[in-house]
Amino acid sequence: YIINMDTATLTLIFAKKESRRDTTNKAYASRLAGLTKRFAKFEEETYGDWTFLKKKDAVIHFLTKVPNGRKNCEGKECLPSPATQVGNFNPIIEYLLLIDEHVLAEEYNKVKRVIDDKVFKSYQKGSHLTKTQSTNIISYEDLVKYMEKIDEEITICEAKPLKTHLDEWCIEELKSLKILMRLYVLHPSRNEYATLRFIGLREYKKLKQPEFNYIVIGAAKTYISITNYKTSDKYGMKLNQITDKSLIKMLKDLKKVRDFEERDHLFYLTKTGTPWDNNNLCAVMTKCSKKLIGKNIGSTLLYKIVIQEAGLNYNEALKNDDMVSAVKYDAILAKYAKSRGHSQQIQKIAYMAD
Repeated sequence: YIINMDTATLTLIFAKKESRRDTTNKAYASRLAGLTKRFAKFEEETYGDWTFLKKKDAVIHFLTKVPNGRKNCEGKECLPSPATQVGNFNPIIEYLLLIDEHVLAEEYNKVKRVIDDKVFKSYQKGSHLTKTQSTNIISYEDLVKYMEKIDEEITICEAKPLKTHLDEWCIEELKSLKILMRLYVLHPSRNEYATLRFIGLREYKKLKQPEFNYIVIGAAKTYISITNYKTSDKYGMKLNQITDKSLIKMLKDLKKVRDFEERDHLFYLTKTGTPWDNNNLCAVMTKCSKKLIGKNIGSTLLYKIVIQEAGLNYNEALKNDDMVSAVKYDAILAKYAKSRGHSQQIQKIAYMAD
């Protein structure tokens, strides 16, 4: 069938399913091409076509039992999560179906269904905080105080009469964190905010299909457009209007700086000047929170703090039979679920306190 397992060739194969979005086809192609290279390196072999997928047991072992090279916030290599495993099985199954290898596709699908169950069971357990999260979680009120402390720290650093390059780096990092925290509190999501880029509204409207994650700046309206994120295959592109005036001002001010620098990413590493990735975001968030309030607060824990605040208000309204307030808080929770990229059912199972 297909000789080359490169991204461009695979994208054409996945595009045969006309109902699937182009961005999903590209994501599938990129994942499968990457898997081909990683598996070949692991096996110390060279694979020029899809037939390595016939080594089903070896591929499944590789996807589920071998660290994928990513590191957690503590810098340790870890096994791919069940959700990540599913994300790798999907393009394999879809590819095999498209080349009429239905029997082999079903063999992989049997394993994927079991992992799907594991994902759902982990969501069911998710309402209970992990040991690490229990140690680090703070109230919503304390979260607001933490954001105020970031402001205070920026003021202290900027007031220094003789700043070193380390001081300048610290100020830049804190200002990035200030924007990031306000984004997360108002539009809670995952680590994909690390890769945000600025784009003008006119330019954005000309895009056939957005490929990247954007802050869309218009004269009257500002949006967050998220295309690349963990559950994009299921929930598609996320487009949310930003209405908070303070956040809009911070973003527009930062865009002026980036325009002057002729750079378009929101966040850059201070030492190297390279754009952030998801791991950088995690590292900056936990490093700063540990320094300022003695807690490790990443994006997932931040989401739980925000969701639990809304969830408590929702549950209280239900208990008091206050339907007006219940509808109001349910709408807020729905907006947060959309920002995060999951269903409200998963939100209420995995993130909200009973």
